[in-house]
Amino acid sequence: MIDRGTSWRWFSLGGLTWEMVELDDAEVYRKYAAELMRFAGALAGPSGAEDLLATAILGALGSPSWPTIENKRAYLYKALLHAGLRERRATGRRLRREQRSAQSQTWEPAVSDPDVFAALRRLTVRQRAVVFLTYWADLTPAAVAETIDSSERTVERELAAAKQRLETLLS
Repeated sequence: MIDRGTSWRWFSLGGLTWEMVELDDAEVYRKYAAELMRFAGALAGPSGAEDLLATAILGALGSPSWPTIENKRAYLYKALLHAGLRERRATGRRLRREQRSAQSQTWEPAVSDPDVFAALRRLTVRQRAVVFLTYWADLTPAAVAETIDSSERTVERELAAAKQRLETLLS
């Protein structure tokens, strides 16, 4: 039920979905939109970033716990990370279904991506998130841990695993 004393307005996220959101929530989104879009791009690539961000933001703002969240920025980053993980799992399931239903002929994808981009795509979503926030956003492991609501040790382990995997893939 809408409280008549609260200021409401329509809020659009990438032109995909319209939701009625309290004005304060729209201000929170505007404050972090640019950095969240860059993070979404690192997780899903440029073509999937907007959809991933829309899914994560709408899920976060629609959560019953949203009004009680103290660190809304960290919550939004974590929601985006989890949306990326769900998307990756869903894509994996879809690809496996397509492989099972494909004819027996062998198909080789065209290699048009640079080696580094291809290697980054082979990292897990969590590893890509840590690499992006560490090297592109220039955050310390402590800041990365706070951003994705994880422990600093987990961030360090993921970064070390990502570095080792990239070294193997690029050598």
